[in-house]
Formats: sequence, structure tokens, C-alpha cells
Amino acid sequence: MSIHMIAFDLDGTLLNDAKELAPATITILQQLAARDVQLVLCTGRPINAIWRYLALLELTGVNNYVVTFNGALVQQVATKKILAQHSLTKQSLTPLVAFAQQVNWPLDVLDFEQVYPLTELAPSLYQQMNPNLKFIPQTFTSLPNDLNYSKAVVAADHERLVQGQLQLPAQLATTFNVASSRTNLLEFSPTTVTKATALDVLLQRFGWQRANLMAFGDQLNDLSMLQAAGVGVAMSNGVPEIKAAAERITTVNNDQDGVARFLQDYFNL
Repeated sequence: MSIHMIAFDLDGTLLNDAKELAPATITILQQLAARDVQLVLCTGRPINAIWRYLALLELTGVNNYVVTFNGALVQQVATKKILAQHSLTKQSLTPLVAFAQQVNWPLDVLDFEQVYPLTELAPSLYQQMNPNLKFIPQTFTSLPNDLNYSKAVVAADHERLVQGQLQLPAQLATTFNVASSRTNLLEFSPTTVTKATALDVLLQRFGWQRANLMAFGDQLNDLSMLQAAGVGVAMSNGVPEIKAAAERITTVNNDQDGVARFLQDYFNL
């Protein structure tokens, strides 16, 4: 079956190490869009944090869609109309906060607009990673009970993340979808949330099958969509688990236009 939709992770995949879209990448993606291939950015970030990439790729129209918060939100780009949304309650986060205190993890809780660093826990690296997001430091007690939360993240040095994960209770592993999106970032989302299930919403909207999907990724939070796609492509700089699960692997990394080169060869551009 032919490819009608291509999904892209951002960091370590579509973006180079300077967090920029290379000119070659922009050119190739615009050529595919001109062929009516549906291009979908799939990221852990909110839409406002990736708007400049959408604009550079000219993906800001009513026929463009985006997957954000690792699949918790599927939106039409131009209107920001919500097609699908999954969320966490404050109550569901309580055992995670207790565990973070136990292992000296920082924790940032996100709704669908801003970030709440929990001030009673260890200092977080998340604001340093995402300086353009809105941060409102709070204690967990002061967090509103009636908000819908998209995810919680642990942004800390890799060793601290690994040590904490070794102690992660089975309850938390089943209460949340737990995935690493960078070596120093661990994300806790609703169990129903993956990038694959979010892309299913868009495939159904267009009347396409998973066989019509191509997906690119480099980290464990991309695993679901690479496994679901008709053509799952791992970056050469990806983690071993991603490479093992992928049907194809780019010949060069994200800093060498890996996505663009793969697409150029695959589609004979």
C-alpha cells in the first residue's frame, strides 16, 4: 500500500542538534506536501512551543493536524480544534508525587496550557529544556483539583533517572504510560496515550490504514508509532530499542539531514 501520511518526532529526529529545521529538510517536506502527503508533527510539547516549525513547513492550514503531549492531544492546526484529548486527574498523580519524594526526583506537572514545577521536590531541568513554555511554580497541594493534566515529567540527570526507575513500583508502571523522550527526561502520561493511538485518530479521519503511515523517531516514546506504521523508520542516532523495532534505519543521523535523505531516496525526489 502507498504512504499517505508521515509522522515525525522532533528532537533527535526532524530537528538537528541545534533544534532547527535544516533547509534540506524543509525543501523535501514541502515537496511531499505538494504531492498531498499528510505531514504530522508528533511531539511531547504543546502546539505553541512548535509553532515556528509548523510555520516554516507551511503546515498551519485547516488541513493540517498535529499530535502533542506525546499523543494526549490531537488538534487541527489552524483553529486548534481538538479531535482527541486524554488527561490525568490530580488524584491520579498523588502516588507519583509520593514516589518522587522518595527517590529525590523533581516533577513538573503539565495541563494543556502551562507547566507547574512542584516546589517541594528537587530542582528540575525542564524549564531549561523548554524556556518558551509558561511555568507556574506550585506545591502539589496548591494544584487545582479540577484541571485536566496532560502529563508529568521528570527532568534530571540520566543517572538519577535510571536509579529512580530501578525502584519504580509496579502500581505506577500500570497507572501511567511511562516513556523516555530524552536521556534526561522521563514522561508519565495516561495509559491510553501513545503516539500510535493519536495517529489512529487522524488515519480514521482520512479513511486510511496504518499501512498507509510512515513514522520517524529516535526515542522510546516513539516506539508505538514506529511499530504501528506501515514503514517505521528509526534514526541512526536512535536508542537501540527503537532501531530493533524499526523496519528501516536512516543512513545518517539527525544532524546530517537523516530524515530528508531517507525521504529523498524512498520517494525518488
